Amino acid sequence: MAKESATDGAVELLVQTSAGETAQLSCAAVNEGVWRVEFVPHGTSTPPRTGMLAREPLHQAGVPVSSSASAILLSAQDSLFRVGRDPFSFRIEDGAGRGIFCDNPGDVDGLGRPFVLPFGYTRQGDAVKEVVFSFHLDSEEHLYGLGEKFLPLNRRGQCIVAWTQDAFGSTSERSHKNIPFLLSTRGYGLFLDTGARIVWDLGTTSCQSCTARTEAPSLRFFIIVGSTPADILRRYADLTGYAAVPPRWTFGLWVSSGGTYRDRAAMEQLVAGLETHRVPADVVHVDPWWMTWRKYCDFRWNTEAFPDPGGFIGELHEKGLRLCLWEHPYVSVESDLFNTGKERGYFLLRPDGSVYVIDYGLSLAPRPDGIVREATPDQSWNARVAIIDVSNEEAVRWYQDMHRPVLRMGADVFKTDFGEDIPRDAQFANGQTGDTMHNLYPLLYNEAVAEVTRQERGHGTVWGRAAIGGSQRTPVCWSGDPAADFESLACTIRGGLSMGMSGVPLWSNDIGGYRGMPDPELYVRWAQFGLFCSHSRMHGDSPREPWHFGERAHGIVRSFVELRYQLFPYIYSTALEAAATGLPVIRALALMWPDDPSALEKDQQYMFGPWLMVAPVVHRSGEKTVYLPEGTWIDYRTGERLIGPCNLHLRVPLETLPLYVLEGAIIPRMHPAMRIPQGRIDPLILDIYPSVASSYSIRDEEGKTDIHVAGSADGIIVQWNGPVKRRFIMRVHVQEGAGERIIERETDSREPGSVRFHTH
Repeated sequence: MAKESATDGAVELLVQTSAGETAQLSCAAVNEGVWRVEFVPHGTSTPPRTGMLAREPLHQAGVPVSSSASAILLSAQDSLFRVGRDPFSFRIEDGAGRGIFCDNPGDVDGLGRPFVLPFGYTRQGDAVKEVVFSFHLDSEEHLYGLGEKFLPLNRRGQCIVAWTQDAFGSTSERSHKNIPFLLSTRGYGLFLDTGARIVWDLGTTSCQSCTARTEAPSLRFFIIVGSTPADILRRYADLTGYAAVPPRWTFGLWVSSGGTYRDRAAMEQLVAGLETHRVPADVVHVDPWWMTWRKYCDFRWNTEAFPDPGGFIGELHEKGLRLCLWEHPYVSVESDLFNTGKERGYFLLRPDGSVYVIDYGLSLAPRPDGIVREATPDQSWNARVAIIDVSNEEAVRWYQDMHRPVLRMGADVFKTDFGEDIPRDAQFANGQTGDTMHNLYPLLYNEAVAEVTRQERGHGTVWGRAAIGGSQRTPVCWSGDPAADFESLACTIRGGLSMGMSGVPLWSNDIGGYRGMPDPELYVRWAQFGLFCSHSRMHGDSPREPWHFGERAHGIVRSFVELRYQLFPYIYSTALEAAATGLPVIRALALMWPDDPSALEKDQQYMFGPWLMVAPVVHRSGEKTVYLPEGTWIDYRTGERLIGPCNLHLRVPLETLPLYVLEGAIIPRMHPAMRIPQGRIDPLILDIYPSVASSYSIRDEEGKTDIHVAGSADGIIVQWNGPVKRRFIMRVHVQEGAGERIIERETDSREPGSVRFHTH
């Protein structure tokens, strides 16, 4: 080190590389349990702000800095940051003195050569090409996160490229959602505050080290310390923002036109089918067909296909349905808006100053016709496009203003598709290029649409495909375009659990898969999974309504849709919990049981909120192995009690989803409904699975209702209290032989109180 200075909670260092060059390194305690590190090589600038942080964190007060001949120490309340002098080293310890994040200079081969690169940077000519740092990987450490990755949930042994792109499926490493947040069972989270391309080598080059190579001239990152993964997720949300809770109706079923229903008559037929077949739903979605072919996105109704769009929307609203419309942040060169945007400087530019016109998914593919192929240029789904410059405030206002007439007409929400196709050399108005803005583009795109929707419709919901850190602030996201096969179903489940471990609590997917027509068995199995996510949508390039798959499949899927609606109070309460804590709605077992080695690799089952274990069937054989962690579990369908930890080897009939209730559960439900109610649910049904004692806070907009259940000599006592006054129908599930019996009682008071159940 050549020079150093220290203030309360922070230290600034001038460090020297082995080649004799210098760099500025700063370390600071910010927020609770969070350390910020900035590394700025000589001749470069401080990393630009990305927008991923909810606010700029402040230095923690009262964090002393001490110095000795060998090291500099920053001592926060629950962790310590040690910077070694000569040779340079870094180490973070928890409150017990255990090293949880550190470099690994001893990772060398038999000739003393390092396996991995040390903290530093590489040059290409006179420019810094990338910043690199490596850190120790413990022999039993598990790694999670980095966005919606369809690989096995544990990232250890994987090489992850954080470069957002159209994944064209769900069975590869490619991803629409690259979130630079890594979560470790060792007690830390690592968040890189950059939009640049990152290559994460997570124990592939060396089994005892990880390396992050960031293609940027300087870097800011945060190390988040926590005693549990849930604690780390909360502190990550403190840093990047908590999820907003979308309107209640968004938690109902979304039914999409997909590639099938391309005009008003067809959409009215779809809506009539929902009524005829008694399928509960809340949102219908129209893909690009609401605009004119090859002129996407001009936000102008195709009045030949959709005459009187205001009347169409009004009819939907009269039926209690909401309308979602498709969009993307590109403008077709065949639209007159292309010339307007070009003249005003609203599009991304090439290095030579011309408008950057690109081919992308819709300009390469034909309109959905059941055949997968590349289209000819004159028959593609869309023409080539220009890209809205989301760093240009005037361009964003122009883009938002395009939405306003449609929103004022009554459209309720937009599906914000695409946003992954930003060229690396594209020039932005803020002076940056696609090198650093590519991964950030979806965040700014979705924020622009969320804001205009909030202004016009009173909520900031989008249905987005691409994401990065901070995107949880603009829910909801969905997984993209998986193929209709069992392999894609299994990988999609992984993607959803990975998003939850990456700080995004509200997530959905295409029931049935997007590409290709699922057979009835796959459709049912996918629906059994998709209806147990925070949000549920039936969507594909062919029909996805249950009545198209035969009487048996239709009956099964409708029963699960009905169950989802009955569970709405539980789902909504879980979403509100997610907004307050950072916990996802679908929770990997590694998140809930981090000290159980058998839980750490499970990525084909999950907790749905705090009480329900969901284990989707992902094989045509119907076979399923389910792991139940420690505790008593109740088969939701049969009432059978099972003692964990244990493995269940099942052959599951098509009508059945392996679903288990953790003993002690208090699950709020409501009576069957065709739409999600917008007001208070009264009476509220409580399914109670008693243990010695348990409690649960039911959340809704009015506050929390606290329920406490305790055992007594001859049964149980249920107490309730809170600002939300309503009646309860209590259903106590009592073990009886191999099954159960249910004792039901309705309260006649809306005041806080208690009731005793004699269960013996």
